[in-house]
Formats: sequence, C-alpha cells, structure tokens
Amino acid sequence: MKGNFIDTYRYRFKKTSNNWQSNISLLPTKFGEIRMLDTLGDKPVILNVPDGPNVIEHHLELIKQLSKNFRVICFEFPGIGFSYPNSKYNYSFPEASHLIINIMDTLNIDNATLAFSCSNGFYAIKTAALFPLRINRLFLSQTPSLKAMSSWTINAIPSILKIPIIGQIANMFSEKKFAKIWYKYALPKYTDISNYQNTALNALHNGGCFCLSSLVQALSNEKNTTLNVIKTPATLIWGSKDFTHKNTDKQSILNHLPNCEIIEFDNCGHFPELENTTKYVQLLEERVLA
Repeated sequence: MKGNFIDTYRYRFKKTSNNWQSNISLLPTKFGEIRMLDTLGDKPVILNVPDGPNVIEHHLELIKQLSKNFRVICFEFPGIGFSYPNSKYNYSFPEASHLIINIMDTLNIDNATLAFSCSNGFYAIKTAALFPLRINRLFLSQTPSLKAMSSWTINAIPSILKIPIIGQIANMFSEKKFAKIWYKYALPKYTDISNYQNTALNALHNGGCFCLSSLVQALSNEKNTTLNVIKTPATLIWGSKDFTHKNTDKQSILNHLPNCEIIEFDNCGHFPELENTTKYVQLLEERVLA
C-alpha cells in the first residue's frame, strides 16, 4: 500500500508563496508545477537540486558562483519546498528520471551535468542509465550505495515515517521539528546552523512542503534496484564531518559507479556543496570545462 496520496490531497489546494526572487518561477511538467531558478544563457548546463528540507534559497550562493561559467537550473523535486506533489508522481527512480528529462525537453536542453546530493543522487544515476546521451557528467555529494543508504535510513529516519499512510500523517505534524533538528546532526558541531534552520522553516511556514515519509518509503521500495553506470563520468564529493553518515562507507558508491572519482571534504558535513562552495565549484569547473 502506498501512502503518498495523503501528501497529494494535503497540498491539492495549497497556494504557492510569492515571497521569492523574480527569477524563481514555476515550470509546468507532466508531474505538476516545479519550482525552478534558471540563470539562462547559452553556457554549459548544470542541473542542481536541493536536498530537503533545503530549498532553492539555500543554494543561492552556489548558483551565483556556478553561473559565472554555467547556465544553472536549480529546481525542487516534488514534495520539497514549493514543488507540490501530485498523483502522477510516486518518487520512484524511473519517474524522477523522466521528470528530469521532461524539464530538459521543456527548456530545450540537449544535455547537462547533474549536480545532485544524497538520495537525489540515485535519481541522477538512474537518469544517466536511462538517457546516457542526455547526461554529460554526474557530480554527486553524500550519495553512497543503495544498500548503504538503506542502513543509513534505519538509523537516521524515525520508524513511524516508514509506515505507509501512518508515516504521511506523522510527517504532517513533525516536518518542522525534523527540519529544525536535522542540521544539528548533519553539520559539524562548530557550524552556525541558524541560517540553514531559518531558511528551511521560513519555507515551511509559508506553505512549503517536506514529504520525507513518501520519499523514504519510495527509497525502500527501490533498495533492490540495479543501478550501474560505467560510461558517464562521475565524481562524488563526501563531507567527512556528517554525523548522520559516520558509519557509511563512501566507497560503496562504486557498486553503482565503478569508475567514480571520490573526493573527501574533511571539514564539511552533509552539504559540502553549501559548506565549502568555492572548493566545490572549482572542482566541478575543472571536470566539466576541461
């Protein structure tokens, strides 16, 4: 039984907040309206997505730095921020991959680099597997193997959220609490987490969503999925100070990307692309523009 219909019904009549920058818009897709920031232009394309409870606003500095040499398209997956979930989207790997290609087709983009993190990295890998001619490179962060992520979920996600329907209902009452405490464990102890927290909570208080339960349940359904991409160049950035991943084997990504380059950021937690943006952008530029 699937419980994501709870989220669909919950957000069916939600009105998206107008409290955003002028260059953030809603893009119609087969899976509903997707909140997106597009820097436009004819430079090489980077597709980037926030890892909930992060939203586009968390990525503004990253987008600013990347936009010097790239056209950056940062969007929120359904169930995150102001991309409200609908009945056509079930968080599966194939549907997420088709959403990515749908966005690219709508924007007339032939090919792009995917700069995704955590569980979104699996969506990126699946897209490269299904549409190898459309994806130039994978630039992932904090994405281990599916098996390692399954173990991480057992330890990091409350058990109640994993139960269909009950989990979605519990999610309704706990999303703000989880968003508030998440950064405490995901980032190094010496990090000022207030800006991360305030940005996430501001989005939720203004009507944003964080459908963690539906995402976790879908990820569980995919735990035995075969993911194997050899030809698409791949890099994994790993923040070593991520307490939630303290027992996760970063090398496990090689089960899916046997030729993946793994680079560790010693002083970063769960969001190396946001914590050390300058270094992250430099590495991405070196690999994509070489």
